[in-house]
Amino acid sequence: MSIRKLLFLFAPFAIAISIAGCSGRIFEEPVRPVRSTIRTPKPAPPVQQEVLPPPQPPSPPPIQSAQTPRPQTTQRRQPQSTHELAWHETSFDTKEKNRNINIVRATESINNKIVKPGEKFSFNDTVGPTIKSRGYEKAMVYKNGEKSEGEGGGVCQVSSTLHMAAKNAGMTILERHDHSLPVTYAKSGEEAATSYGVQDFKFKNEKNHSVQIKSYVKDDTIKVAIHTAP
Repeated sequence: MSIRKLLFLFAPFAIAISIAGCSGRIFEEPVRPVRSTIRTPKPAPPVQQEVLPPPQPPSPPPIQSAQTPRPQTTQRRQPQSTHELAWHETSFDTKEKNRNINIVRATESINNKIVKPGEKFSFNDTVGPTIKSRGYEKAMVYKNGEKSEGEGGGVCQVSSTLHMAAKNAGMTILERHDHSLPVTYAKSGEEAATSYGVQDFKFKNEKNHSVQIKSYVKDDTIKVAIHTAP
C-alpha cells in the first residue's frame, strides 16, 4: 500500500508523546485530526482507440477468362473413292428367255467381286456350276463345232464381256479360250468360252491395289467394269 494512503488512514488517531518537566510522566495528548485532502487524480480519459475494420481476406487472384477448349476430334480419313479403270459391254437378243435368265444369274455372281493385289480370279470358281439345281436353264451352246442345247447357255457372253474389261484395265490374262464357232457378240480373240470343269477364264491382278468387278444387265446389254476397290 502506498505511503499516501497510510497517512490518510492513521492521521486522526495520531498520538503525540511529550515528556513534561522532570517528573518524567508521559501523557497522551489528543491531537486534532488533521484534515488532509488527498486529491485523487482524475482518471485519464479513456484513450479512444481507433476501431479498425477487421482485416479482409486477401482477394483471390483475378480469374482470367479463357475460351472453353474445344474437344479434340479425330477425323477419320474417308475411304478412297473408287474410279473406273475400264469397262466393256455387249448386247444380246432378249427374245431368248432361258438364255437371258442364265446371263442375269452369271452377271450377278461376279458383281462386286474384289481381287486383291497378286490374287488370281477364276470365272468358274466365282460363278460355280451352271446347272439346273442352281437356277440355270437350257439354252443354245457351242460344243465341238456344233450348236446344241445345254444348261447354262449364254454364260460365255458374260465371261467374254468380263475378259475385255479386265484386259483393258491392265489385268494379266492367265487363261482364255475361243469358241468352236464364231459368236455375234465378240471378235475372235476377244471371246472367253467357259465350261465348268473343262474351260475357265482366269486373270491375275498385278497392280499394287485391289480391284472390284462391277457388272449388271440393263435391257439387252451386259456391262462389266473394273474399278479400284475402296
